[in-house]
Amino acid sequence: DGTKSGFDIALTRAVADAVRAPVIASGGVGTLDHLIAGIREGHASAVLAASIFHFGEYSIPQAKLHMAAAGLPMRLDGLEAMG
Repeated sequence: DGTKSGFDIALTRAVADAVRAPVIASGGVGTLDHLIAGIREGHASAVLAASIFHFGEYSIPQAKLHMAAAGLPMRLDGLEAMG
């Protein structure tokens, strides 16, 4: 956590491909593209991030719109309320 160098894609993929339960990639997000990589390359069902939001580098609406623009399914309702 907090490295901002991206998810451990190899580990995430190994776990996601080995289990039937949904896998949420966590730890290391530094860019919005890292979120996309967690899904596409890591085969995660979902991704999470904290420090990029806590320190104001990106907003949740920015992240959701970036992922949607990359073609990932994303709930976009209520973004106006998030600012």
